[in-house]
Amino acid sequence: MRDVRSMIGGIILLILIATGVFSVLLDLTSEFIKLTLWIFQLSLTDFGLSPSIEIIVKSLTFILSYALVGIIFNSIGLFNSDAMKYVYFVVSTMIGFALSALIMFLQEHIIIISWSILGITIITIFTILFLVKKRNTLKG
Repeated sequence: MRDVRSMIGGIILLILIATGVFSVLLDLTSEFIKLTLWIFQLSLTDFGLSPSIEIIVKSLTFILSYALVGIIFNSIGLFNSDAMKYVYFVVSTMIGFALSALIMFLQEHIIIISWSILGITIITIFTILFLVKKRNTLKG
């Protein structure tokens, strides 16, 4: 009986090899490995941020990702599941990367951003003063 099962198993294995099922599985496995390495590289990348900014980024990453994953898993009823740990890791890595990239963008373009904010503030102040003055002249 064991020999028959072994022969059937061998024939099934040859059919699977011949049809290329294992190549699809290898492709999926290699894509998963690439994704895993990419996630680890993101979490280990140095963005050149100052230590105080890195502490802020890490704190915001923890708060945002834990809240987001908690809300999602609480809504689907899997709050204390094992899958939550892995999803939390992926989400926190992505949020950390996004926050670091945002802060890098802000640091690189701080002069443009500060001049834009200053210009918008000045225009807003002059517009408010003009409207107040116009309103007072219409009343009086």
